[in-house]
Amino acid sequence: MTISKLKVPFISFSSFTFIGLIAWWFRDIRYFALFSGIGMTEFCVRTFLVKFPQYRQQVRLIVQAVVGGFLLFFLSLTIGVNFQFPQIIFDASEGIVTGALIQTLVARLLVPFFLGNAFCSRACWTGLFFELTNTKTSKKVYERNNYLAWGYLVLLVVTAVILVNKMVNPATDVAVRKAFIIGENLYIISVGFVLTFFLGSRAYCRLLCPFLTISGMLSPWSYFKVRPSQKDECSSCMQCNKVCPMYVDVHGYVKENKGIDHRQCILCERCVSACRNKVIKVDSNRKKKVD
Repeated sequence: MTISKLKVPFISFSSFTFIGLIAWWFRDIRYFALFSGIGMTEFCVRTFLVKFPQYRQQVRLIVQAVVGGFLLFFLSLTIGVNFQFPQIIFDASEGIVTGALIQTLVARLLVPFFLGNAFCSRACWTGLFFELTNTKTSKKVYERNNYLAWGYLVLLVVTAVILVNKMVNPATDVAVRKAFIIGENLYIISVGFVLTFFLGSRAYCRLLCPFLTISGMLSPWSYFKVRPSQKDECSSCMQCNKVCPMYVDVHGYVKENKGIDHRQCILCERCVSACRNKVIKVDSNRKKKVD
């Protein structure tokens, strides 16, 4: 195993550890343990996949289930840390720095510069649910509408502000906070499931998710991207496009010999796994040109 093949695992681990240090400074050492643990998991998994790439998707889903399950069942439902977007407003009104803000700063503003929207395919529990259950495809590809996506985000902010000022702030009451955590997750899963039936796989993620709206602005400049490595070997079988849960035109990027900078790419690497000729891979070399 060459050092160059460990570049992605090592930078992933270093990035998450650094983020853990920042979170520790803002909050407490538990967040350092969380993010450094995610970084170590990412390092071990990617090192394993260097030798056994055929297990890429199985391992990714296991990691997503473990990390997402920890965030949901332990940090959210047990401790009461709410990771959904409205919690930022709830916390801000009380001067609290906690889960939702840290997720935004870390997973949606810092991580995208290194790993794009990889949080969506490595740690998001609702994303895991959609990926395992929302397999319906749509004949028509519905692109994310920026006006709709930002309008939805603004609607969440306005609703949270009204709730805080007119009713109750969930950040101040443990029982109410946990009720909101359960309610918000059930709402997202229900809306996402219905949207998928009409608009295809991961419709909530593709069209509405407020976190993807934020991280999607930065992900096109990420250090790691899915890139063509042997463009001339592409047989145009279109399997890469067929398996993409976010309906990104992977084949188009391959033919143009470009890394995927689409803001909806979640770095799930399903296209990498599906490519019969090993034309595409995750690469960090921005200057490399493929003839």
